[in-house]
Amino acid sequence: MSSASSYWQSGAGAGRPGLALATEDKIGEIVDAVIAAAPECLRQRVILPAIDWSKVPPPKVSLLLLSLAEAGLSVPRWLSKALLLAGHKLDAGSAQTLTASLAVLNRLNAASGEWNEREAVSGAIATLAYDPDIDPAVVGALLRRLMALSWDEEALRLALAHYHRMPHILNQIGDLLETHVAQLPAARLHVSGSSTTWTLIEAIRPAFAVEGVRAEIAEGLYGSALSDLITPPTDVDALVVLLDFESLLPRDWRLGSHDLENRLVAEAEVLANALEAFSTRTHVPLLINTLPVPSAPTAGFLDRSHATGLRRAVDILNARIFDAAERSSRIVVIDADQALSSISVQEQADPKLWYYGRIAYSADATRLMARAFAEAWQLQGRGRAKVLAVDFDNTLWGGVYSDDGPERLACSHDFPGNAYQALQKECLRLKGQGLLLVALSKNNADAISVFEQHPGMVLRADDFSATAINWQPKPENIRKLAADLNLGLDTFLFIDDSPHEREAMRRLCPEVMVPEMPSDPAERPIWLRRLAATWPVRITAEDETRATLYAVEREARKAKVGAASIDQFLAGLEQNLVLSFVSSKTAARAAQMHQRTNQFNLTTLRLTESDIARYMNDEASGIAVQGRVIDKFGDHGLVVAATVDIDAGEAIIRTLVMSCRVIGREIERAFVGELLRALARRGIRRVRGEFVPTPKNAMVRDFYASCGFTQTSTDAGRTTWLFVRDASDEPASTFVTASWEI
Repeated sequence: MSSASSYWQSGAGAGRPGLALATEDKIGEIVDAVIAAAPECLRQRVILPAIDWSKVPPPKVSLLLLSLAEAGLSVPRWLSKALLLAGHKLDAGSAQTLTASLAVLNRLNAASGEWNEREAVSGAIATLAYDPDIDPAVVGALLRRLMALSWDEEALRLALAHYHRMPHILNQIGDLLETHVAQLPAARLHVSGSSTTWTLIEAIRPAFAVEGVRAEIAEGLYGSALSDLITPPTDVDALVVLLDFESLLPRDWRLGSHDLENRLVAEAEVLANALEAFSTRTHVPLLINTLPVPSAPTAGFLDRSHATGLRRAVDILNARIFDAAERSSRIVVIDADQALSSISVQEQADPKLWYYGRIAYSADATRLMARAFAEAWQLQGRGRAKVLAVDFDNTLWGGVYSDDGPERLACSHDFPGNAYQALQKECLRLKGQGLLLVALSKNNADAISVFEQHPGMVLRADDFSATAINWQPKPENIRKLAADLNLGLDTFLFIDDSPHEREAMRRLCPEVMVPEMPSDPAERPIWLRRLAATWPVRITAEDETRATLYAVEREARKAKVGAASIDQFLAGLEQNLVLSFVSSKTAARAAQMHQRTNQFNLTTLRLTESDIARYMNDEASGIAVQGRVIDKFGDHGLVVAATVDIDAGEAIIRTLVMSCRVIGREIERAFVGELLRALARRGIRRVRGEFVPTPKNAMVRDFYASCGFTQTSTDAGRTTWLFVRDASDEPASTFVTASWEI
């Protein structure tokens, strides 16, 4: 078949071979004529936009590009996009002005599927997962090309990252999604609501898959939210409750405003009591949403103040939810207004869905809510980032220090300097919420002085817990910073204005979180606020002073370097270990340690606040103990914790975790010794412990042996240990003074 015939595959001539062939030839001639006259067609913007370029063979597209180049015309973005979506590739000259997503598509269109090609482009594909403004048509073309190349992993990552905005793209990856999800670790969820929940359940599965979790879901009965709170389901990992106002509190407009107010208060108390019942009857977390801003008022401008106002009712009910979460670490609240902020209030509900099937949220809103539930699950389990590693030039300030000098850098009350100031303020906010700031800049070492010299700087040099300011590769520097801070790379969030640095970090340090940063400085402060990786589920007192705690540790490290021996160093620290039982005030910090500690972690059981609360409420069957350390340099805060199961006259140390900040200072020996003595006072003389090996906790493989425990069994590296008080003395340290706080 001729090229013209391959172009024309259907139309009015279908079924009439002679007419079809003549029409095909005619259209082929028209395409040839358009390509020959491409410069003039481009100037007039006629004919070219109407051509289906997927039917035009590549040699003719090459002639088109050559014709434009000879006329001195660049390929406009709309034509580049049309050609790339049709599967063609552009030469280097024509590709210079492409957006990031189209540049990746161009590379994929030219790829043959070789491994070196995949390795070269995989980092660029990963960046597109962070692009919130990517064209859905481009995503579809990228997925088709990735699937054609059998690059399944990249296709899955891209589809899952954008499904909440483009749900239809999941159809393109077919069985790949099911195969992928089947291999993920499971989370057993029970989903209840005040109205229909099956649409949320359908959206939750891919939303949890984005977070690397296979959601196994049991659906509650229609409208069973309150009953499931009062009598929580068993054998689940979490209860998910979707609330909406229409079904939670329908209004009877025959009642006067006073009676409406009384009914509202009564219903709010019912919700509060149900949340209280949940907190006392189960140890699993509850993920529950607030009620969003109403799309239409019932009292006009008085909606938030008058007794008949819908917004007033929403505020009262939401206040009960937040109060319950404040009292119970088991309740994780998803702010519906934040979750749905990317769509208008009018788009959050579909009246037809409500009246047809009592579906409270629109399809778009449901996907966004599912995404928020999944992010909340991940944050309460894994925790957010611990470290914000940030670049200097054109990130924290406008300009290049080594070229412009400090006086010409943009950071002031005028644009664009005020945008850079705003980003620095966001960094300072995150520091106050517990993230460590580290400087990661390819620069002269004295670039840190800008923060003291430039009057517009919000940050100061001592706001950074660590710095790597040199001309070495940033992936190499961030590894050194992680080692210095004794933190895993997976706790680092890296922000840099350079796409090349971001791609290098993703490729060479894949554990590091590297979001795609907006090119416009004005968009960056809000962008940073929206990064879920920075969102706390709960902010503890220690979070607010974390940077200070690391400063105290730095002083201790300096003393260690200057000491003649390790014994001299430890003796000079004047360490005091203060132990106490975990309480409601400190459970959040104890849970943080269990979730985030990798190196000094004997069993790596990731206990949540709910898990730890069980030990607080029933000391006959177990205890949860914590310890804080104070030395001559200051207060290190809570740095060690353990949970112990008690069964008659024997105990099992279920978890034992300690912060990397005090490793190697014999705090652990003193803590275990005091723990064993506390158990002995309860009549317990036999205490077991386990070591479960992971890639990161090899340093504590022999810890129990060093504390006088005897190994009783081993299985594939997993060892069990026994301490018998009559046969061994409790471990202790001459360098640590231990006491109990009642």
